[in-house]
Amino acid sequence: RYNKALWVTQTRRGRCGEYSMLLYRMLRSLGYEKIRWVVDWADHVWVEVLLGDGVKSKSDATEEIGIGRWVHLDPCEAAVDNPLLYSSWGKNQTYLMAFYDPYAMMASTSDGKDSSIQPVEDVTLRYTNDGIDVVTERRGIPEQSVAEAVKEVSCKMMSKLKDVVAVTKS
Repeated sequence: RYNKALWVTQTRRGRCGEYSMLLYRMLRSLGYEKIRWVVDWADHVWVEVLLGDGVKSKSDATEEIGIGRWVHLDPCEAAVDNPLLYSSWGKNQTYLMAFYDPYAMMASTSDGKDSSIQPVEDVTLRYTNDGIDVVTERRGIPEQSVAEAVKEVSCKMMSKLKDVVAVTKS
């Protein structure tokens, strides 16, 4: 599989991984900073982009910063904001994880922290009509165990990245 945007554009060949990576890179080049890659551990990949983040809106004569929302983008299915698309495929969604580039996270803030976005997030429930009880039964492990594993992976990603950044700065 190829993960070079230039190769995909030149050959016009690829599968969901290549096309979602290309879309991710295109969005980044257009100035979108809050983008993440969503992986369905069963067999598919797509992109989400955070839209509306930082948009000011008037509410009771005060200005508030909106947190926006993640919008589903699947270049293989030409789907925009249709997260339940995969339910129509008859799939039993089990593990869908969104990966946000922790390097972009560190670069976008002075302290390397953006508490609104985690490097890894379990987004399974966003992409299925099934409730948490059904998903938990399908997984065969408690939801708390999944949440702890996701948190541990996020922390390790950030720790390793800080080590790499420290070495490159020295």
